[in-house]
Amino acid sequence: MQRNIILGSLVILGGVFLLSGCGTTSESTAQNFTEPAIDQPGRTIMRYRGPEVEVLVDYKFAAQSLGDGWLILNVAVTGRESRSEEIARRSIKVKMPDGRKVSIPEHKEFTRAYPEYQSAARRAALASSPLDFTKAGRRSCDLAFQPLPGTGIALESVHVNFRRICQGLLYFPIPGGVQPGNWTFIIELEEGEVRVPFVLEP
Repeated sequence: MQRNIILGSLVILGGVFLLSGCGTTSESTAQNFTEPAIDQPGRTIMRYRGPEVEVLVDYKFAAQSLGDGWLILNVAVTGRESRSEEIARRSIKVKMPDGRKVSIPEHKEFTRAYPEYQSAARRAALASSPLDFTKAGRRSCDLAFQPLPGTGIALESVHVNFRRICQGLLYFPIPGGVQPGNWTFIIELEEGEVRVPFVLEP
């Protein structure tokens, strides 16, 4: 009798462990993000999580600067895997509400236009907060595609993985000024496009 009770208990415990194991596997698979996922962790922050990278776009300053000639976004990028993913300057664009795409300008052009965005750059630096709530022990680096004149060297690309997160302000010259509507931040990777939608409201 006692032996049967002990055996029954072991069977029940075994079933519990199997169920627990299934739950863990399912949760792990969900966190792999084999399909891109978009969420909004802050009032003016959009987050993209895909198989290769995680991207956060803070558009708070842009939302306060409708009509300006430059769209300024606070962006953080990190990798999802141990292998490095290259993020090239030329791969970064924004899609305007009218469907046109605008790239980050060449650094010489960006430096030459400094008088146009000098005041906005100072205000954007004050308004932008570190996007470190997703840092999780990762090493920080600068997304230094557009250092302001005299502040550093412009990079053509950065490499990220799950141990490294790069953040910085990105500047886009917008024909006709920043308008309200549906915008999309884009990074073109070898594996496909990262697309982060955001809305600027009047």
